[in-house]
Amino acid sequence: MSGPVDRPGRAWTWRGDALLLDLDGTLVDSAAAIERHTHAWAARHGLDGATVVAASHGRRDVEVVRLVAPGADVAREVAWLHRLSCDDTEDVVAVPGAAALLDALAPRVWAVVTSAAREVALARLAAAGLPVPRRLVCAEDVVRGKPDPAGFHAGARLLRADPRRCLVLEDSAAGVAAGRSAGATVLGVGPERVPTAHHRVADLRPVSARSRGHEVEVVVAPAATPASGTARDLREVVA
Repeated sequence: MSGPVDRPGRAWTWRGDALLLDLDGTLVDSAAAIERHTHAWAARHGLDGATVVAASHGRRDVEVVRLVAPGADVAREVAWLHRLSCDDTEDVVAVPGAAALLDALAPRVWAVVTSAAREVALARLAAAGLPVPRRLVCAEDVVRGKPDPAGFHAGARLLRADPRRCLVLEDSAAGVAAGRSAGATVLGVGPERVPTAHHRVADLRPVSARSRGHEVEVVVAPAATPASGTARDLREVVA
């Protein structure tokens, strides 16, 4: 059986073919760095930093620049942000439990799907001490970013997996929406409560994975917090 199994007071279990993992906020904690860089960029343009930070969550830099600074030289501004993001990774660290989860997964069954540019993603993975995946879908690999499902469709293709038999791990509303639109089961990660995720964890410490024949089994310890609306969403997926 594939898909999630949810029983009150017991572990949440998913079985399927592959995992598609977001990067920032899911595998690496880069929130402080992103906020610092975004405020610096906003100040260059006389924009409110908090507003730009709110607009950027889960989105590619190119889409954020177009949204908050119409008429700006998008390529130049994105290049400025990328240079700063690559040069300043001092406080980028792994999300608790990320290293153990990736270590338990065979390289053939997981991919990272991120809104970050490739050079930025590689810099943050290195800063956090996490392995570089064999399959990495970045901002420049898709025409439309999250909440469009194109990135997750691309990741599933690279793994030769059906998106409907994939588990997406995401921290943002845009990412959860993209995963749901791709047809995947979505595990929300982090403090943001996204009610459309099938289940939710504060970090990756309660999450374990193992191979079962041709399938991957992911188990979330029962202490983890479910997303609101979980029972309804699970019925939709399992039915």
